[in-house]
Amino acid sequence: MVQLPNSVHQLPTGSKAMRRTNGQRWIELTVGVKRSVDLPDLSDLDKKLPKDRKYMTRDQLASGYGSDPKAIKTIEDFARAHKLVVTRNEPAAARLGIAGTVDDVSSAFGVTLFDYSHPHLGDFHARTGPVHVPAEVGDAITGVFGLNNHRVLRRSRHSATSAKPDFASAVRHWFIPTELAGIYNFPNIDASRQCIGLLEFGGGVETPDVAAYFSKIGVPAPEVAVIAVDGVSTDPSGDPDSTGEVMLDVDVAGALGGGAKIATYFSTFDEKGLVDCLAKVVSDSDNDPSVVSISWGWDENQAFNNAGVIWSPAAIDHCNHSLLAAAHLGITFCVSTGDDGSEAQMQDGRAHVNFPASSPYVLAVGGTTLHARKNAKKQVQVAETVWNDGPRSGTGGGVSDITPVPSWQQGIVPKSINPGHFAGRAIPDVAANADPATGYLTMSGGKLGVVGGTSASAPLWAGLIARINAALGARSGNFNALLYSKFGPAGVLRDITVGNNDTDGLLGGQYQAGPGWDACTGWGVPDGGKLLNALQGGPSS
Repeated sequence: MVQLPNSVHQLPTGSKAMRRTNGQRWIELTVGVKRSVDLPDLSDLDKKLPKDRKYMTRDQLASGYGSDPKAIKTIEDFARAHKLVVTRNEPAAARLGIAGTVDDVSSAFGVTLFDYSHPHLGDFHARTGPVHVPAEVGDAITGVFGLNNHRVLRRSRHSATSAKPDFASAVRHWFIPTELAGIYNFPNIDASRQCIGLLEFGGGVETPDVAAYFSKIGVPAPEVAVIAVDGVSTDPSGDPDSTGEVMLDVDVAGALGGGAKIATYFSTFDEKGLVDCLAKVVSDSDNDPSVVSISWGWDENQAFNNAGVIWSPAAIDHCNHSLLAAAHLGITFCVSTGDDGSEAQMQDGRAHVNFPASSPYVLAVGGTTLHARKNAKKQVQVAETVWNDGPRSGTGGGVSDITPVPSWQQGIVPKSINPGHFAGRAIPDVAANADPATGYLTMSGGKLGVVGGTSASAPLWAGLIARINAALGARSGNFNALLYSKFGPAGVLRDITVGNNDTDGLLGGQYQAGPGWDACTGWGVPDGGKLLNALQGGPSS
């Protein structure tokens, strides 16, 4: 037996063991499978304009870089030998589904599962230490997910008020999403042939509220598809709090997406849930989203009120591989950087960033405070600063302590302010309005409300990219290298130069906004027309 690399799992601090998990309980796992050929990096794509890029098809991804057939057979034989059932095989996503009793799963992977209780995370099952498998199986497997199911994701959403928004007021500070399309100069494009994906972890879509909301704001309601990954519940009444997040995503992306279809992918809050959701996007030829928004994440070195919840290295690695595969399909991922400032709620005197925002294969989206009013000539005047409302309320941003700085950020972003000063992936890349005090009109539970957070700025960017893709007649894909080498320095985005994201005042405001890229708002907020022109190869590119 050998130890599976990157499989060490650490229990959340404060977890209390209750009992051994019932050995006859049925459990479903996701097993990462070695690819036949390693996925290439993005160097042949990332500095080309969309019109010059040649993305893979899903068939090409599966046949050229999918699961190694020998690895699949090795894992299937191993599963059968331990009385386990193979439930699915997705070569493009390089994963297998395996299920069996806890006793059989434990025997197969050399672990012992216990039921735990935690004051903040609730009840869950987990194992400690690494996974062990026969050597030949270890060569075929890249990760095993589902042996622990504690929460590793939280939303990035803040409510501004529970009072009903006053439409008649002469002065208001919140926005109907369509107003932001004007402020951010979105191209007026029909994007009805595009699809925007939304990753959701809990709750559901309130269909009557979708119809009522879009009728209220005078925009045709988008088609909304619901995809229950691994058969999870999508009942909106089962988790009203998470449903509020879902509805914010749907309302913002739907209002700003130019008529694009919305595909909502639902899964569980744990590592397996994120792994499976990303894999589903990669394999989903039916909805085929060209851009995806994620408003969920958690600190790389995680904590929940100092709970010490740790991502397994294998989970981060597997998610990054799925995001890389998606980039080869031309899918842009817009991921919120979080709403807890540069400490990501840790309050340990160090700076932290959230994953998956810190992945090099996503467009990390931060947040601003936006004030807009019309002058005597009815021209919109805009003042915009870094969103920082004080304790645990402000845009996430900083430098990763685990992901090395990508080549396209070298010489542009700073090293971490933490001891050791790691040269890591820096976020955000871009930003948009996120302050709940200048938030977005949305509807959930039959009630209108004003909500903010980077959960709103991420789907805003997804809506913009759907429109841009429609105008281009091509997919933007991952354009981070272009953003850092050309678009950002050329002023394609509107730079935000005032503020910092030290929400708790424990870091001395070391991540300050300023000219050019910064760890608060990246290169700035969108000017949709300029970005479209740049991606078309216009003068500003």
